[in-house]
Amino acid sequence: MKHLRLNKWLFFLPLLALQVTWYVALMSAYVSTPGKLEGADFLTYYAVGRVALQSGLDKVYDLSLAALAQAQTAGLSPGMQQVLPPNHPPFLYPILALLAYLPYRVAYFGYAALLYGLAATSLPVLVRTLRAMAWNLPALVLVSLSILLFEPFFISVLKGQDTAVLLLGGLLGLSGFLSEDDRLSGLGLSLTLIRPQIALGLALPFLFRRRKVLGWFVLGAVFLGLYSFLQVGWQGAIDYWHILTLSAQGEGYGMGETAMFNLLGLLRRLVPTLNPPLARLIGWGGYAATLVLLSAVWKVSRRLKSWHLALAVSLTLFAVPHLHYHDLALLLVPVLSTGVTGVRRTKGRWSDLQAAALPMMVSVLLLFSNLWDPARFTVPYLLMAIFPFLTWHYETR
Repeated sequence: MKHLRLNKWLFFLPLLALQVTWYVALMSAYVSTPGKLEGADFLTYYAVGRVALQSGLDKVYDLSLAALAQAQTAGLSPGMQQVLPPNHPPFLYPILALLAYLPYRVAYFGYAALLYGLAATSLPVLVRTLRAMAWNLPALVLVSLSILLFEPFFISVLKGQDTAVLLLGGLLGLSGFLSEDDRLSGLGLSLTLIRPQIALGLALPFLFRRRKVLGWFVLGAVFLGLYSFLQVGWQGAIDYWHILTLSAQGEGYGMGETAMFNLLGLLRRLVPTLNPPLARLIGWGGYAATLVLLSAVWKVSRRLKSWHLALAVSLTLFAVPHLHYHDLALLLVPVLSTGVTGVRRTKGRWSDLQAAALPMMVSVLLLFSNLWDPARFTVPYLLMAIFPFLTWHYETR
């Protein structure tokens, strides 16, 4: 048995080496190409820190100050580039204010370390849950590595996005769901409020089944709301709402609807002549219909199982009106759900080591799909569809 597991490790090690080598090369090219790092998404977050230092946290959503800080950081005159709107809740903004004391490039690497630290925070909880399901040490080590090396998450770190908070919330929510710990599940899912529209899709269905999850979600949301309000105050809240309305209208630099991995992006690519406001109306309609559909599924189900959460994540990602590639890090939830259910329900045909390697294999698939343009969008959409189905298939067989 030990010899067999060693052979399996020898199969997985080249895939791990491929990922690490690719990521190191990608990071090296990213930071060494002139102007590349200065045009990354991290520019938005560093500028937020600069505004917080110079004008206070209550001014971080002032677009005129954001534009000035971004231009100064990029070494340009104000007005020479479009502003990247800071359209996320201020969960990490106090830390960004501290990082803004550092030079831009030093702060970038400090922020990357912070993001990996946040993602790693979920691992002890998830490992404890999987250990209770009799996963052994090699599988627990491999699944931890697979999570930290998940390709969309690495891309989020590379770009300097705050997707680590979204991933942390999703993994804690999954851990609580699997262990039937409603408090952990609800509080974990409240962290997904870093993307409010995604959080709504994940939390609302619990109104109709396992309401304690929703109760703890609301409690976590209230705490995060008060924490955010104490930072930005009334004027900051008004400015933030203004930015959200601009984002909902598809306005502002960085929206890139044709590059999104959701229903709206699919419409904009398939029908380029479609009127953009009409496309957004259809997108928002699809999002509303998804909320109703998930709520109905929860309502008619006698008991929630792993495939319910996998379905909620995948459908919400597809329907949410704003979704870029780095947010696909949340696909780890349906991927891990499939692995856990496969081990539990296939009577030994799935080993825990194979399930632990599933996120790594998905990462390699996504890595190669990004190198071949026809697969760039097709593969993520297929993954959104396949893993909830596989989880359902194993759960109900």
